[in-house]
Amino acid sequence: MSVDIVPDKLKNSINLKIIAVIVLGVIGFHYLVNNLEDPDMYVYAFSMAIPFSASIFAFITSKKYDSTLVYYKAFITLGIALMGIFLGELTYFIYEQFLNLDPYPSIADVFFFLFYPGIIFFMIVNIRFFSSETSKLKKISLITIPLTITGSYFLLTFTEEINFDFLYGLIFVGATSIALGISIHTALIFRGGIVGASWILIVIGIILIVSGDVWYYYIELLDEYSLGHPVNIFWYSGYLIILYAMYNHRKTI
Repeated sequence: MSVDIVPDKLKNSINLKIIAVIVLGVIGFHYLVNNLEDPDMYVYAFSMAIPFSASIFAFITSKKYDSTLVYYKAFITLGIALMGIFLGELTYFIYEQFLNLDPYPSIADVFFFLFYPGIIFFMIVNIRFFSSETSKLKKISLITIPLTITGSYFLLTFTEEINFDFLYGLIFVGATSIALGISIHTALIFRGGIVGASWILIVIGIILIVSGDVWYYYIELLDEYSLGHPVNIFWYSGYLIILYAMYNHRKTI
């Protein structure tokens, strides 16, 4: 019989200077590449490197929980979810730079979609362990947040002609809004510091990523996305904050 072993104390401190460096660094990088003559390669390299690094670190962190079946699987799933983002970015890069094809929609979206069930599973595992019950108000928020976001997207993008792009985007926005609702719910649970500040940072990183996803599918439907769009700041910041949170968390276990 396997017994889950969780460290008695997971509280830790967050270095705000590192958070400031992440935020300022991401904004600085975004400003820099938008003032270069050919920024595409820099954007692609950064977009692939950071989710790949975060994925590898999630797998490394899972080793710390090798005696804990549930949390070992949770971090493995987080690693797979982030690896899906890397593979999606890589496929997107190949489509656009080598095949000269429109990467949206494409097989890249299959990899991107892996992020949502993976990240939802990761958060649910943690919620089930650290929260014995969910209040009616929180249960309502879990339903209303996805419905509000998906409904808003529907109203903003609906036309008399329902085409493939609209339905395709609606599916992804539905998935991202569910992930966002669970992320906010998880942040409220972790807010009291029960499991440490690192867990809250992971959730904040997830919120940034899925918020960027919702924005992306809206602007993509309007054909306004480019590699220099500010939505990239949400993704960069989210991946780096998750990476730092796992590094900080790993030092305490």
